[in-house]
Amino acid sequence: MSFNVGRICRYCMATHGDIKRCFNESDFVLRTADVHRYHLECVKENPDTKAIYGVTGGCPFDKLDYFDVTMSLPPDVMHDFLEGVVPLVLRLVLSKAHREKVITIQEFNEELRKLTIGQNDKKNKPAPLSEKLLRSCSIVGSASQKWCLFRLLPFLVAHRIPEGCSYWHVYLLCREISDIVMAPAVKKEWLPTLDLLVSEFLSCSVKEFGDVLTPKCHYLIHYSRLMLCYGPLRSLWCLRFEGKHQYFKQVASTCRNFNISSTLSNRHQHRQCWELSSVNMLGEYERVAGCCVSTPFRSLPVALQHSVKANKKYSHVNFEGKQLQRVTEVVLNDVKYCVKDVFTVGHLHAEAVPLFFQIKYILNIDTDWLLCGKLLIPVSFCRHFYSYCVKCENEWTVLLPGEEVDYQALDTYHVDDKLFISTRYNC
Repeated sequence: MSFNVGRICRYCMATHGDIKRCFNESDFVLRTADVHRYHLECVKENPDTKAIYGVTGGCPFDKLDYFDVTMSLPPDVMHDFLEGVVPLVLRLVLSKAHREKVITIQEFNEELRKLTIGQNDKKNKPAPLSEKLLRSCSIVGSASQKWCLFRLLPFLVAHRIPEGCSYWHVYLLCREISDIVMAPAVKKEWLPTLDLLVSEFLSCSVKEFGDVLTPKCHYLIHYSRLMLCYGPLRSLWCLRFEGKHQYFKQVASTCRNFNISSTLSNRHQHRQCWELSSVNMLGEYERVAGCCVSTPFRSLPVALQHSVKANKKYSHVNFEGKQLQRVTEVVLNDVKYCVKDVFTVGHLHAEAVPLFFQIKYILNIDTDWLLCGKLLIPVSFCRHFYSYCVKCENEWTVLLPGEEVDYQALDTYHVDDKLFISTRYNC
């Protein structure tokens, strides 16, 4: 029916009272095709039972043989997690820190202003917080901005919060949940861990902050089972559709046309025609986004020259007097590589400890692109900052584009002369 009354969950028979005391999926009766069919029959016979079952009537798609309303509507982690759980956790943690005189909203905004945000996070730079946040107001910004603030929060306040703090533990649990929920690829062995994390997160939230859980927090208890059904939930989120809407919003803003539906339709069809007419639309894609500079091979650091020559691909190349093309950024097969970007290129030993690589040079040798940089070796994982403390290796490393494990570029942050990398999800 809705978030406000009756059975508020699409996947089970939970009520508002249930979600505040039960934190495991096994505590609830799940909605199935047979159960839903029974509910529809009851509602048809007696419309007053709508509030009891949380069902108002049938779905038009029920006429389709392959459609099941209890299984054909996957969750949206953008609206549920990034715009539901994450803002709630941020507000609760910052409000508690303010009440305990750890940091005020003005001091937080000053920390945000002074923080040197990385080049990849800068495009989703969080907006300053309002004093209204302390009066149950939500975090302002897009889903991407809230996710960015959620990941950067330790670099803003963790140095003021003592280790072992109970309300900070709630934030760290939510970070662990996001590492799995937001991952583009999920291992089955992670799912039992996700169930335990969600149960602990919900119980600790109630213990620490009281009656604060919302229906979107409750949805987390179903995520483990739903991932087994649908795969990684990030592949099904609405963020790509929201991104598509940006095009229409921009056209609508600039055209100022009263017949807006026709204008948007025609403009979009012409754009699609132009894009689909490309001969290499599904082939390899390359675009130099930065300035291109001709660089003598001998001008590169000597150690880097040896690393390039040691690469089997260039063992036959005579580099004597050779001119290379050097750029600051390039887009290859829809992956953007920039100088100073950090990529995950592997894992240390058999453990799930990521090995990072930071780009120092992007070179073009005989029409082939080469990423030159240095490895960033994790020294430890600082749970209080929920980041990897890394050290830079002295030797140069040469990689080809596409050899990275994950295509998402990361940034480095300095805290007390230490270098940290905050990952977006489990890789």
